[in-house]
Amino acid sequence: MNGQHKITLSGVVFYVEEECRKLLTDHLNIINRSNSAVKSEEMVDEKMAEMLLDELKEEGKEVITQSAVKHFIERTRYLR
Repeated sequence: MNGQHKITLSGVVFYVEEECRKLLTDHLNIINRSNSAVKSEEMVDEKMAEMLLDELKEEGKEVITQSAVKHFIERTRYLR
C-alpha cells in the first residue's frame, strides 16, 4: 500500500499518493512561477484546487492518484 501525503492548496486539503506527490508539487510550482506576473498566486492556486477537486470527483476517490496527476498535468499544460 502506498503512503499518502497531505498538501494544502488554496485552503483545501488534499491527500496525495506518495509516488506522485513530487510530480504534482513540482508541476504546481512551475505553474505558479510562470503565472506570477500575470495573475495573483491566490487566483492560480484557487483554479488548481478546483481542478484537483474535479479530478477526485471524476475518479470517485478521496486520494489523488498518479493517473489523476497525469490527467491534471495534461489539462493544465497550457498554464505553464
